[in-house]
Amino acid sequence: MMITAYAWAGGLIEFGEECPKGALPIAIGDEERVRRVVTTLARHGYKDELLVPGVPEADGQLHGVEALIDFQARVQQDLLKEAA
Repeated sequence: MMITAYAWAGGLIEFGEECPKGALPIAIGDEERVRRVVTTLARHGYKDELLVPGVPEADGQLHGVEALIDFQARVQQDLLKEAA
């Protein structure tokens, strides 16, 4: 089954069939692989939520977007490694 990992502006990561309006996509692919890679690389919050590292504590939106881009690149790199 295919799944989409996406993040909200505050850094909260969620999974679904598609990326909802207002969220930014992180990865799309096989559910098991995407969940495993994203969960491994994400920051784990106090309430078991997954967060994009660097976004909640970012100094402004620009730094938050940069952190999301970096995280997205790490996720894509790990997914490619697994596929090889």
